[in-house]
Amino acid sequence: MLLAIVLCPFGSYAQKAKFGHINADEVMQALPGIDSVEKGVRERQAELQATGEAMADEFTKKQAEYEALGSKGVSAAVIKIKEEELSNMYQRIEEFKIAAQQDLQEKYQELLKPFHDKVLEAIKEVATENNFTYIFDTSILTYYDQGEDISAKVKTKLGIK
Repeated sequence: MLLAIVLCPFGSYAQKAKFGHINADEVMQALPGIDSVEKGVRERQAELQATGEAMADEFTKKQAEYEALGSKGVSAAVIKIKEEELSNMYQRIEEFKIAAQQDLQEKYQELLKPFHDKVLEAIKEVATENNFTYIFDTSILTYYDQGEDISAKVKTKLGIK
């Protein structure tokens, strides 16, 4: 008996809740200018790749110099210094690769943010105007069967045909 009384308020709330769903990624891809994000990331990638290639070329040059030392009768101390130099250079190249990946990810997020914010604002406006309690992003849902697809309303709000 107590269980039925406790569950009643939740039952009436669930009946009043209005659910909607949208694939925000799909809407974002339809936004004018979104291709500038990919272009900006490609440009940054080209810059980083050029730097990485210059580092690799220098490493190859230093490695060839090191390998030539063996035939010149150079002291063990000089060889050890050159080995450490190569090792440090290799380590810097590996660190650069990691930093470059992070930099590209940050650049992508930076360029995408205005588009993301625009879509999120349109979703909020549509949700408020149409009295939705919840809007779910279907790109991250495993299963959904009910609720209204608000994609068309959001696209209209954003001026997308």
